Amino acid sequence: MPQTPSTTSSTTGRPWWLLPPGRVHPYWFIALGGVLIAVDYITGPNPQAPFLYFFPVALAAWYSGRAPALLLSVVMPLTHFLFIRNLASTLGGAGVLATQTVLRAVLIGLLGFWLARLAEHERAMDTRVKQLEGLLSICSFCKKIRNQDGSWEVLEQFISTRSQAEFSHALCPSCTGRQDRLLFDDRPHEGASHD
Repeated sequence: MPQTPSTTSSTTGRPWWLLPPGRVHPYWFIALGGVLIAVDYITGPNPQAPFLYFFPVALAAWYSGRAPALLLSVVMPLTHFLFIRNLASTLGGAGVLATQTVLRAVLIGLLGFWLARLAEHERAMDTRVKQLEGLLSICSFCKKIRNQDGSWEVLEQFISTRSQAEFSHALCPSCTGRQDRLLFDDRPHEGASHD
């Protein structure tokens, strides 16, 4: 089914809402988390600020993997807890504040873990599609395939170097019958000389 331009990027065919593929060093997201923590500290204790902590965790999960995302999902709510612990009496007590911190860390961690898994799946599917897409020029006689360099490769070699496929060779029933006739037929072939 063709996709409309409103739902996909015109150059890659990816949905516009899907983050671009690639890898980014986790230090960028740790720095972004540090900036958010600093803003939270400078603007004063705000019990509702942790909802912003999801963004660096989500970006770290997508671009850097599970470990940085899980690290941020624990460190950021814990740091927030340390900033607002003096307000515990006005927020329902230390137990309520600790419970909220743990729940936030778990929720943000689960979302980060899920996004990391989604990113891994997206990368695997992107790699698979790149391996399988495109038209192949194949010789109709010898079945060699022209590669990107313009040279011709044996079909088995071409596929083996671009996938995890391995080959074993056998003869199908029609070829077996044809080969048996060629090899074991004692009748002289047409055009052969009779001495």
